[in-house]
Amino acid sequence: MATPSEPTSPALTLARRIRDLRKDAPTQLTQGDLGEALSDASGTLSPASISMWETGAAGRLPPVHRLEAYARLFCTPRSFEGKARMLALNELTADEHERYVELRQELVDLRDQATRRDSADTTADAQSMWHFPDGSRITLACHRLPPDRSPPSADPASLDYLRFSGLADLDSLIEIYGAVKAYNPRSRVVITAAQDLTRRDISNHLVLIGGAAWNKFTRIFPMPIEASDPGERSAIVIKVPGSDDLEFRYTLAEGELIEDVGFFARGKNPSAPERTLTICGGITTRGVLGAALCFIDHEMRENNEKYLWPRFPAHSTYCIVMRVPVVNTYPLTPDLSKPENRLFEWYDAGTALDS
Repeated sequence: MATPSEPTSPALTLARRIRDLRKDAPTQLTQGDLGEALSDASGTLSPASISMWETGAAGRLPPVHRLEAYARLFCTPRSFEGKARMLALNELTADEHERYVELRQELVDLRDQATRRDSADTTADAQSMWHFPDGSRITLACHRLPPDRSPPSADPASLDYLRFSGLADLDSLIEIYGAVKAYNPRSRVVITAAQDLTRRDISNHLVLIGGAAWNKFTRIFPMPIEASDPGERSAIVIKVPGSDDLEFRYTLAEGELIEDVGFFARGKNPSAPERTLTICGGITTRGVLGAALCFIDHEMRENNEKYLWPRFPAHSTYCIVMRVPVVNTYPLTPDLSKPENRLFEWYDAGTALDS
């Protein structure tokens, strides 16, 4: 997946239009004020998100439901009587509802123009770390647990057999699958055990989930993380040429895990130069899930992408090792913009993706 390029002309047009709506509001409206006014059941909206939308930063486009919210807010000056707020559709007069429909259609049309590509064009801008705009197949692979650690439902002879119950890191697999399908609704997504990967699976966009799932790729995928299973070593080990290795370990308090370590890596798929290889790893399952949530959690995704995309040279292979706080056994999503959460970063600009 190529790093998002400069936004297209329709994207800039949309960015300017929504910025003008805010600037021309009946009352002074900051990006923070607008974020509060547009917040709904799908979540809060940060000023950073609005800033990216208003500048077209990294080609980021507002989701359709956010554009519908813009239309509801700006279709009537009554939205700005007192604190800015969206009116419910049944609160709008006939004229206001007509204006809402017109404005919504205008904004959605601009978005459609910005995302539309000729069928032969496979270099469209990515809208998320989990968006693969060329429409190719996507393979998600987890390590299959050994028989002594597999649940009874993993046995094909069981009446309660479940196809994927024998895979490790199921929490991360479910989260990543949901994000991949949401951003690539027309792409075929394959789930398999890392031990069962076929040549066809490997030549897709390949996502390896869990530290043990990527061991077979370490010889052909350049990365300074030690190839051994982090779970077995109880640490993520960084190989530093000419110096001592770096070791990052999880933290226990009274026998309870309170902090894990995860890593996220992406680069050119060594088996398919126009496809990508992505790795979400960690010492325990919590570290793996924390790394995956970095670009899935709706509260943190945009902030983390805003940090990561400009951080590494375009099309480079890179990895980032991060702290993953754990509260009541559940991992929290790391905020990569905070230096204390970033334990190690690396990139190899020489492994450029074909563009």
